[in-house]
Amino acid sequence: MENNIANSWLENLLHERVKTNPQFSLRAFARMVNVSPAVLSRILSGKRKLTFSLATRIADALALAPDQRIFSTNYTCATSSDLSVDCFTAMKDWYHYAITQLILLEEFREDHKWIAKMLGISELESKIAIDRLLKLEVLDRDVSGNLFKTNMHLATSTEIAASGIKHFQKEILKKAMQALDSTDSGERNISSLTIAINENNLAEAKKEIRRFKQRMSELLTSGDKTRVYNLGVHLFPLSKTSNEE
Repeated sequence: MENNIANSWLENLLHERVKTNPQFSLRAFARMVNVSPAVLSRILSGKRKLTFSLATRIADALALAPDQRIFSTNYTCATSSDLSVDCFTAMKDWYHYAITQLILLEEFREDHKWIAKMLGISELESKIAIDRLLKLEVLDRDVSGNLFKTNMHLATSTEIAASGIKHFQKEILKKAMQALDSTDSGERNISSLTIAINENNLAEAKKEIRRFKQRMSELLTSGDKTRVYNLGVHLFPLSKTSNEE
């Protein structure tokens, strides 16, 4: 990220709060965004780079609207199909991943109005998401200017307890709940299994789930792509352990 862009974005955020409260200080701002005052001071003075993940953390802490999250970065996610926590956090809203799949449909149009209608998001969310995916090099353009995905599969470890990953999973669970009411049963399959288990088999069960998801991905993506789906498999405890009583 260019230092002048970082300075401008941070300075504007700080300036807006000073306008409403002339006594507002850098230290108070640092407490609000849970970042060291020294770190913010060094960024504002151009002595330290504002990373995309830190900018996202600040934006999240301030609950900024999408149009206030306009910051640039030279950080990319295209080096591996296994996303880092920083990369996942930058793309934590579910529609980032939906867009990377939507572009695979034959009917896809790079029209923010069309994308917004297809995914049930705003046109601004569509524009910011595509700009972000391009900056992170998750998407790129071919010689004709058409969007393409730089990696066919994007994943991160489900063992990482990061806020961005939790945010994404919560959004997906909400979408599943909405689908129970809004999607015809012929177009969905939401089911569950409640069983008493041997916890010593959990590690092997997780490996089987990963293999199952890969097999389902290969099955469902064969042939022409016509629609974007989400497949979720949930395994979690309903009862406490004996030492939690």
